[in-house]
Amino acid sequence: MKLYEALARGIQNEGVTDCFALLGDANMHWAGAQSELGMNFIYTRHEHAAVAGAAAYARSTRKTGFASVTCGPGLTQILTILPIAVRARIPLVILAGEAPLKKAWYNQGIDQAPFVEACGAIYVPVHDQTTALEALHKAFATAKERRVPVVLGVPFDLQKENYFGPQEHPISTQLYTAAPPVSPDQSQIAKAAAWINAARKPVILAGLGAVAAEAKPACVALAEKAGALLATTLPAKGLFYDQNYSLGVAGGYASEAAKEVFKQTDLVIAIGSRLASHAFNGGKLTPKAKIIHLDTDPQTHVQGRKAADLLVPSDAKLGAEALTKAIENKDGWRSAKMQQRTAAALNIPDTSTTPDGFLHPMAVVKTLADVISKDCHIISTSGHCAYYVAQMSHHPQDHFTVIRDFGAIGNGTSWALGIATAYPDRPVVLIDGDGSALMHIQELETIARHEMKVLIVVLNDGAYGSEIHKLRADGISEEGAVFGRPNFAGIAKGFGFEGRTVTDLKTLTGGFQAFHTVKRPSLWDVHISDQVASPQIMAAHRGTRP
Repeated sequence: MKLYEALARGIQNEGVTDCFALLGDANMHWAGAQSELGMNFIYTRHEHAAVAGAAAYARSTRKTGFASVTCGPGLTQILTILPIAVRARIPLVILAGEAPLKKAWYNQGIDQAPFVEACGAIYVPVHDQTTALEALHKAFATAKERRVPVVLGVPFDLQKENYFGPQEHPISTQLYTAAPPVSPDQSQIAKAAAWINAARKPVILAGLGAVAAEAKPACVALAEKAGALLATTLPAKGLFYDQNYSLGVAGGYASEAAKEVFKQTDLVIAIGSRLASHAFNGGKLTPKAKIIHLDTDPQTHVQGRKAADLLVPSDAKLGAEALTKAIENKDGWRSAKMQQRTAAALNIPDTSTTPDGFLHPMAVVKTLADVISKDCHIISTSGHCAYYVAQMSHHPQDHFTVIRDFGAIGNGTSWALGIATAYPDRPVVLIDGDGSALMHIQELETIARHEMKVLIVVLNDGAYGSEIHKLRADGISEEGAVFGRPNFAGIAKGFGFEGRTVTDLKTLTGGFQAFHTVKRPSLWDVHISDQVASPQIMAAHRGTRP
């Protein structure tokens, strides 16, 4: 047995079923052996797409994602996705090659560890075959325990040597056992309960910690007893999609009507949320509110700002249940009038007029919200168009993916690869901007080759949307941000997609019906106005044209 074969068996023992990979000299022998053991490979056209696909897969399934790249440039190509996964706390294991140990010089040889560690991920050099399997299984255990990407660097000459190490080694489930849920301290619960009892206008803000703890019923029960409204962070979007008194997402992407309600709250009970600056719009969202942070790792200061006034270390579900028992039963600011107000805050505005006659992005998203069925999985990316997609508030959380933790565009097609692999029977709808879609346009071929049921909706304003509005607001030339509208439909057809150019809203309704019947992926090139700036951009850059 060669080392690469032993590694393949070790990965099989970890229960990994799907791998996103791009092959090179330093990982192709292992990949061949792994394929023979039954691994489902998604072979991408760019290393970034492989690791990003694994990240989306891990985020949506709550499993550890797995990807593989070759050495040198294969590894340096993934240096944008690594900090995204680190900041989003996504567990990943990446099997990377390394230059040969026994060559004094190799063209693709670099010191790979500093690159990975600079991104916040963990690098494990595997230079001893007798401990290779131990390193592999520890990597999976570390990724699960710390919720972080771990990169294994294995020199490819070492991989091809005969393996003489142990045939078996304890796998990650034996090396790491998840700690039991953190039970709240009753004295802290009593303090938090007193704050809630004294509050007149409380809001419960749930994050991915609440999702992971399956704490939705507990949060809803707490809100009902406290008379509180419900909201989520952007990554947890859709958790309360079916509840009355929900404001949708908090932060800069909250609807304008929801922001007016948030301004009035006097207490936010943040459950399983990191209290990121964006979730509070830099502190402007809830200027009158005290903040209770109920989390397994609550913090007073987050991202350079004071974020919480009272910390309650606790599992989200157990903490919410304990608070429900401890507080008084009251109406709070739940009333028939507030129910109407919160429902109205989730309605997408009827906005259609634009200065140049192109489609209004809000009107496009409103139409998409009406036609996209709840069995579809929606993916929202970064960029100017993301504000509009965030207004789609009637879709369940487990069918909605948002990963914006590094603010990088260009990830949409990669997210789609990961979600479509995780849920092969689920139609996937990616809503992306034209600049973002072009960054990894080659992955259309990957989607088509793997026959994925994916619809890509490109909101095409012929520019980098955020940049043109900021440049206009500052009175600076927009030349470097405006590129015109390429023929996306033609490009898509060249990759084997069904391609459409959309210039009227009626086409969207008919096109979605056709998407369910065609046997290949689809792309819609939706021509939107570049004269319409989102309220988020306008608030940050006064003077931008409406």
